[in-house]
Amino acid sequence: MAAAPREVPTPLASAILLLPAKRVKQDPSCPEPSSAVPAMEAAGWSTLSGDLIRRIADSFLANNDLDYYMSVRGVCPTWRAATDDPTSHTGDSRFHSRGWIVLDEDFQGDGRRVLLNTLTGRFFRKKLPLLLDYYIIGTSQGFFVLADRSPPHAPRVFNPLTSCMVRFAAPVPCEVGLSEVDSSLALALFCDSSRTIYKAARDSEHFVAVKTRSKKPAVYDCFRKAAVGGVYAEISGLKSTVLAETITILPMAMRACFSADSEFYSDLHRDVKDLQSSLVVLSGQMLLVVGAPIPFVCQVDIDAARLHPLRSIDRFAIFLSNRRCLAVDTDMFPSINANCIYFIHLLGTSAYICKSNIEDRKVERISENPDFVKQGKQFVLVACRPVTVIQLLSSYTINIPDSQLALQQMP
Repeated sequence: MAAAPREVPTPLASAILLLPAKRVKQDPSCPEPSSAVPAMEAAGWSTLSGDLIRRIADSFLANNDLDYYMSVRGVCPTWRAATDDPTSHTGDSRFHSRGWIVLDEDFQGDGRRVLLNTLTGRFFRKKLPLLLDYYIIGTSQGFFVLADRSPPHAPRVFNPLTSCMVRFAAPVPCEVGLSEVDSSLALALFCDSSRTIYKAARDSEHFVAVKTRSKKPAVYDCFRKAAVGGVYAEISGLKSTVLAETITILPMAMRACFSADSEFYSDLHRDVKDLQSSLVVLSGQMLLVVGAPIPFVCQVDIDAARLHPLRSIDRFAIFLSNRRCLAVDTDMFPSINANCIYFIHLLGTSAYICKSNIEDRKVERISENPDFVKQGKQFVLVACRPVTVIQLLSSYTINIPDSQLALQQMP
């Protein structure tokens, strides 16, 4: 049964009504009201205690609504003085754009980008002319990974919600195809041509190649999928060997699953390398998600080198393609069904969005006609706008734009 079309909600207005404002030279990231100040004073808002102001600001940080937090800081000098400045706390995870994804990589060429807070289901559209001054290497957990246009192309991590920019000293290696930012704002760069992973901290002079326990292409592919599934960012607080150990046990653990429960996996393809699969973190646990022909989800037990099949992921849903994976809370997205995997079924140059309930494993197409048609390297939505949230998130998983720097360096 086809999902009912639903228009993408327009960005919500700020929770705090701001009067016309002007910028102050001392802190260009926060607007200071001019005529608003007397009105604020008359209403008594500017005399609120610092503790109450921080409570208001922290309520937005709880859901990572950083744009609202910046609006709080722009209310008046009193409110700004009572709250922390993200530009002075770039290493503070409260001000990292976790839970956000960039939906429109090429939004009509006017410099605007559409972001989605997957924690709350809120869309946010913002004009970012600064991006025109750099090569865009990629996006990661709501961050933009940029590179200087002039050699040696030093990278930068830009937070579009706070306008904070973190500069790196090490030049970007050639042919970078994918980038990922961890919780400490260290960068991991993936070079598909050489199947090499590089990593550098902000003060590193060079990117260092990450050594894995296996040189097999499948191991690199698993690392890459772990990055685009957000696993790299989520587990970065642990030892780097955790992810390596997980990647190493996957083929063996998957084969053990196939033989351990023949009824549950009877319809699955036995060749692990041909499976549409990805790692994703959900509620603090690492999961392996496998797509067509019959999708399923397993919890990864690193210590026991085993996979535990799951019949339920509660109120969550997972979007999966051969390129990227994403988990969302369906309480925030009413049109998305809980405990389901939405995956891409490729047929030549066409692609269909399919849905499978994890408990009963029934698979159905969202629509009878193809949802995407391949044009070059991208899959373009066939549906007329407005598109549904399911179509938007499926498009996000199947399309990962190439690094502008890598395209510039191609002969």
